[in-house]
Amino acid sequence: MQSISSASLESPVWNEIASRCLACANCTMVCPTCFCVTVEDGTDLTDGTAERAERWDSCFTLDFSELGGAPVRSSGAARYRQWLTHKFSTWVDQFGTFGCVGCGRCVTWCPAGIDLTEELERLR
Repeated sequence: MQSISSASLESPVWNEIASRCLACANCTMVCPTCFCVTVEDGTDLTDGTAERAERWDSCFTLDFSELGGAPVRSSGAARYRQWLTHKFSTWVDQFGTFGCVGCGRCVTWCPAGIDLTEELERLR
């Protein structure tokens, strides 16, 4: 596997991948190292209690990075780039290892047939 260089962040490859990606989040839902969550607040009006709970989420959902009522990453290309650079660049910078265990689940469960190993090769 290879690390994604900062030079590839503006590559037109991201838009091409996004044109095929359904942003369905299958890849993140089956990934053993994905850990994105969202926080949900709930209230019970009958007894006046409130609770806050974390729910598993995906960085591929449009509202995942919403700030001030608008998504930070509004395009599919931006969300795919965030996911892939997190696995193959940010983790390397932070932990000295990839955020991918090489299980292939993301490839298997992608309904669009996107193979991240092929995309990494194109971004090299």
